[in-house]
Amino acid sequence: MRPRLRSVLTRVRMSARTRNERGQVLAWTAILLPVLLVLVGLVFDGGLLWVQYRRARWAADGAAVAAASEINPALYAQSGQVKLDPAKAPGTAAYYGQSNDPNLHLGRVYLHATDNTVEVQGWVEVQPVFLGLFGVGPLRLNVTGRERPAWGIGQSGQ
Repeated sequence: MRPRLRSVLTRVRMSARTRNERGQVLAWTAILLPVLLVLVGLVFDGGLLWVQYRRARWAADGAAVAAASEINPALYAQSGQVKLDPAKAPGTAAYYGQSNDPNLHLGRVYLHATDNTVEVQGWVEVQPVFLGLFGVGPLRLNVTGRERPAWGIGQSGQ
């Protein structure tokens, strides 16, 4: 067969093949575009939830640190022991938590007398943007912050 005829036959075969494949890009786009949009929406909502969780967690940790700084001054002056003041610590934790994240709802502030620690529990409500389009309501993220007084005399004989 002559080279020129072979070239023409090859072009005819290629054009017949491409005619049969017309519209494939449209089909792939119609299938993959919604999947891509769902993934982008979930990544966006996941990032939003993570940021709100971290902000609330930092506020709860800070509230626990602030509450742990409220020691009983009379006991410290008398015996040199560092013990939490149960009258002041919960109020300080609530004030500090609300100052740092107004969306943080403090549930409880525990003062553990046995190991002299403060535990602050709270939660924050987050409305997801993309999942909200599908009827998913506000999501509740629970956070906990723990701290203990870190200065002064920890045990007798120091």
